[in-house]
Amino acid sequence: MRKISPLLSIGYSTVLTILSLLPHVGPKDMPSNSDKVFHTIAYMLFTLVWYLTFKLSAFSEKALQKAVVLAIVFGIIIEILQHTLTQHREADIKDVLANTIGVFLAVLIIKLALKMKVKNN
Repeated sequence: MRKISPLLSIGYSTVLTILSLLPHVGPKDMPSNSDKVFHTIAYMLFTLVWYLTFKLSAFSEKALQKAVVLAIVFGIIIEILQHTLTQHREADIKDVLANTIGVFLAVLIIKLALKMKVKNN
């Protein structure tokens, strides 16, 4: 698991970057702001995989804080790249908000899981 975790995190980050910078491929008649659900789920997963990577590595101290900072900064950088590198995407503060909600949902999941683990021991 220790060797898989960094590969999973880097792979997930790469796929998320590519999907975030390519033109939209979904249906055009989607409800307004429906992509925010994707953002929330994507960044929740991003935080979870990076938390596991940090937790299982030599950098395990403050793994949750590192994963949270990385996820939020990564999301902001992606929005900046969408604004500066693409003509088919634009930066959106609502995307950053949805990303951040996903990050904090991951924090909640991790804290609940840790609490349950302590309770069961």
